[in-house]
Amino acid sequence: MSSFHKIIFKNTGLFAVSQVIGIGSRLVCNKAAAVFLGSAGIGLIGLIDNVLRLIHGVTNFGIASSSVREIALLDQKEGDSSAESGRLIRIIYKWALVTGILGVFVLVVFSKYISSVVFKTDSKYLWMIALSSYFVFSSISSIRIAVLQAKKKVKMIVLYNIISTFVSSIIAILGYYIYGINGIIPVIILTAVANFLLSIYFTRSIEVSKTKITSNQIFKEGLPIAKLGLLLSISTIFGQVCFYIIRWFLLEYYSYEILGVYQVGNTFLVSYVGLVFAAMANDFYPRLCNFEDDKEQFDNLVNDQTELALLLVVPAVLVLYVIAPYLIPILYSEEFLDVLLILKVGLVSVILKAIVWPIGFIPLIKGNKQLYLKQNVLGDAVNVVFSLGGFYYFGLLGLGIAMVFMFTVSGVYNYLTVVRYYNFKYRRNTLYIMLTSIIICLLVLVILLFFSSKDFNVVLSVIALLSIMYSVVKLRDRLKK
Repeated sequence: MSSFHKIIFKNTGLFAVSQVIGIGSRLVCNKAAAVFLGSAGIGLIGLIDNVLRLIHGVTNFGIASSSVREIALLDQKEGDSSAESGRLIRIIYKWALVTGILGVFVLVVFSKYISSVVFKTDSKYLWMIALSSYFVFSSISSIRIAVLQAKKKVKMIVLYNIISTFVSSIIAILGYYIYGINGIIPVIILTAVANFLLSIYFTRSIEVSKTKITSNQIFKEGLPIAKLGLLLSISTIFGQVCFYIIRWFLLEYYSYEILGVYQVGNTFLVSYVGLVFAAMANDFYPRLCNFEDDKEQFDNLVNDQTELALLLVVPAVLVLYVIAPYLIPILYSEEFLDVLLILKVGLVSVILKAIVWPIGFIPLIKGNKQLYLKQNVLGDAVNVVFSLGGFYYFGLLGLGIAMVFMFTVSGVYNYLTVVRYYNFKYRRNTLYIMLTSIIICLLVLVILLFFSSKDFNVVLSVIALLSIMYSVVKLRDRLKK
């Protein structure tokens, strides 16, 4: 039985470097946004981003995600420089352009309505029309980076991520400083243009077929990928709708300030702590495709990925628990200290995600699109229901509780389905690490309930130190194999 720990750790480390540098750039950018725009401005950014992601999910047919699987499988059979692979890449490039234009059309048609939702007035619909160009640039760049991911061009993706976040941060800081809230839309457009140009540059060495392909062939040969992507897209759309409902609820019944706090909470949970998942996703997904027909290696890779995710995430979460009260005023301002109420329980959900996340890919790799869709829809539905109810009864603390419920419910469902359909099994040592991590989750929740804030930090500091030592020992043992 071969171990994937070394290759996972190596590639995760490479992606983590880009993620850390990217986060450093975003930290500076977020600080600038907090200073120049305030919590209301950050809430507005989150709402616009949600609308863009929703439209992008509707119009892009999920081609970026589905093409990773198809190209990876094709390269496994034919070799990295196969003619079929080059032909497929050219076809999906054409589809990217068409879906981008479709996004432009949708935003232009609904520009007045979206303006009234985002800005509480339809007078800014021209801003929305200008913003529609985002979809062409974003669609093309996302497809090109997906091709790099499918080809496992790890160093290329890492370099792209580093330069992209650095350039994006400069654009954002200058835009917010010079134009304030009026700079939000120009910043989004210019960032999309910059990412588009960078994606063109970094994929210039990818072989693309030069054989003439008719429009009819492009449609027919790209349709299977679009069909697979459509179900992935439905999952994305549903997720964005759920997040939009939460944001709409907070804005409609509370304020932009509360929305801003929620946005920062998501940034911590998804962007900062979630850097481990972002780093792993670039390598784990296409690599898992290579073992679709080898059950032993397939299960082995999922187990190794789960172990590594937990050994990296658990210490990171515990450290963030300790430093968050001091970190938030530095990264943003004291106006955002209420974010601690979300993180108080919400950070536990990140540990649960490290367990749920790897097995979530299994139905997708196996081609069971309906099952993959069901598990994602279930998680998002639980999140929106418990977020609205949790906030109503417990305030910001309820938003963190909702995330714990989401990953608990979806985790149990995902595990039962992969056992039933694919006879997936965890190894004993993987279960041991999972059990240890869950015990830590429960311990943290108990500490939250029975210790004062002063004692809380002391006890958590000790647990964080022990967790780091435990992870170092376990990682060292696994990397020796």
